[in-house]
Amino acid sequence: MNPYLTGLFVGDGTMYLGKNWKYQVWIDQHDKNIDILKKAVEILRKEGFNVCVYKVPGNKTRAYVCAKRLFIEFSEIRKNPVKYFLNLNEKEKKEFIAGFFDAEGTVTDRLVIYNGNIELLQAIEKFLKELGLICYIYRFGKILGIQIYRKKSVEKFVEQIRCIKISRLSG
Repeated sequence: MNPYLTGLFVGDGTMYLGKNWKYQVWIDQHDKNIDILKKAVEILRKEGFNVCVYKVPGNKTRAYVCAKRLFIEFSEIRKNPVKYFLNLNEKEKKEFIAGFFDAEGTVTDRLVIYNGNIELLQAIEKFLKELGLICYIYRFGKILGIQIYRKKSVEKFVEQIRCIKISRLSG
């Protein structure tokens, strides 16, 4: 599976095995993030999936796929996203992080990637440090986040991790 799409799905994806063995995978994005959803739809279609896109409550849009192959791939990755991430090459890890950031990241005066999976956050933190970024995992209430706040590290992240949320800032 495409690493960007996988990062996005690990962060925001949903899967459900419905009645009559209907294998369903979808991702919802708030309308302000429609560009992220469009990229996901483009990748899914390139990979041969029939994607249905429609509005859902809460000012959101859903990209929905009914496909056993995607369901099984996503199920396997979800069981151990750390193993999946560690088996990627450097370029693919950057793509995964870009998708994961688009799903779980926030941009303020710093960058934060929120998630509850400490092992995945630790693997990403280690990789980012290998790229020369200074980052730390902090606890924000019940959730954890990798925080990048030093100017040089933010600049390195922006330069090396091509995510949509950050690309919006530069126009």
